[in-house]
Amino acid sequence: MKIAYILSLFTLLNLCITFKPKAQQIEVLDSTIIKNTFWNSKAARISTVPVILIAAGGGTWGIRKDVRAFRNRYLPTFRYHYDDYLQYAPVAAVLGLNAAGVKGKHKMGRALVSYAFSAAIMASVVNTVKYTARVERPDGSTRNSFPSGHTANSFMNATFLHKEYGQFQSPLYSIGAFTAATATAVGRELNNRHWISDVLAGAGIGILSTELGYVVADKIFKDHGEHIKLRHNPIPVTLHPSFLELRLAYAKGLSRDLTEKTEDLFAKSGFNFGLEGAYFFSRYIGLGGEFAFSSFPMNDDNLSFNDSGVALVSDGHYTQPMGIRYIHAGPYFSFPLSQNWFITGKLGAGTASGAKGEIILRIKENYQELFRTNELPYYRYKPQSAFSWSAGFGVQKQIKRNIGIKAFVSYFNSDNDFSMDIIDQINPDGTYAFKNVGSEKVRFDNITLGLGLTAFLW
Repeated sequence: MKIAYILSLFTLLNLCITFKPKAQQIEVLDSTIIKNTFWNSKAARISTVPVILIAAGGGTWGIRKDVRAFRNRYLPTFRYHYDDYLQYAPVAAVLGLNAAGVKGKHKMGRALVSYAFSAAIMASVVNTVKYTARVERPDGSTRNSFPSGHTANSFMNATFLHKEYGQFQSPLYSIGAFTAATATAVGRELNNRHWISDVLAGAGIGILSTELGYVVADKIFKDHGEHIKLRHNPIPVTLHPSFLELRLAYAKGLSRDLTEKTEDLFAKSGFNFGLEGAYFFSRYIGLGGEFAFSSFPMNDDNLSFNDSGVALVSDGHYTQPMGIRYIHAGPYFSFPLSQNWFITGKLGAGTASGAKGEIILRIKENYQELFRTNELPYYRYKPQSAFSWSAGFGVQKQIKRNIGIKAFVSYFNSDNDFSMDIIDQINPDGTYAFKNVGSEKVRFDNITLGLGLTAFLW
């Protein structure tokens, strides 16, 4: 799978699955009565996930161009506009199921009123922010990028399907709804129409709009128009905490990658994004895996070509980010505490492979016709796959029956062989020939600190 897909799916894949079983007995938390705390309040229940996503939109603002660089590196010509249509799939499913006689949580009249309020709130917020912030789109076409309207609409529709059928009939409706919304958000990034900050904020606005739309409709209809009133179901911390989780973290390299013996080129701090899950055999231990990657912008401020002929034809250079992706499997641990808190841990091992990168020269204008380009790849490094392992520790809080938030720290280690090539000639057809100038084993170890959003699979 392309890194660009994983990155986007970091951002959004099924984070908002908050389904409730249709009929289940009331369970007791650690043999105590549930207290009216902030986390149990309605305000917290409807706003926590959207606020996290909107905050993530702001938090990723500084790295949005780095994230886009991955898209341009692996899928620069992606042009498939399925996202223009897929955003409507969840609401079409609600209408189709109702027409087929499959009952949702509410009668259709009440459901449509809820949807109308949701759409009005979403459209008002999105357009107000769009034309106030005036953020330029990645493709440079217009200045109305933030937040993503397609993403907001898709997650508003997904939450609509989730509330009408995911909470009432089966959690599979919720999974399908948020998968479609996630795919829409991914499409907005891959089609170069939005930054990662746009789609994260859009997802939060979409979910929150539906939640608020239902609050308004509940005030109007009260108990009228419901097919069955769902029973209250506290968070069952005594069950096996199997889960799916997405995480985003700050990553700090513990050794200098690629050229650790020089001061000319080394890795800065970066970010880590991952998807993981585990099946628990008991309350305490399970087996799971993760797919993740880390990206480190390279510091090349001290890299100079003044002593070579390069300075004659180039007026600058830049270095592509250094990245590594890995897949691990191993034991997962969970220890439940009071008040729905957990201590978590994991150990994993598997394989890691780095992303090849280049040092690219900016060609002076009077030499661009000669080289037939304004940018020339001068030096490149190619990684090999290697054994890797990781370990992690986290503190987690359940905020809804199927949703948790985790703060974590983890360590990653691998030793990858890198081959180093330098440009040798430019072929008549415009392609480049490189020659090998050696190889180096790089200890790619780093520590990550971040947040994860968990969907529990009780």
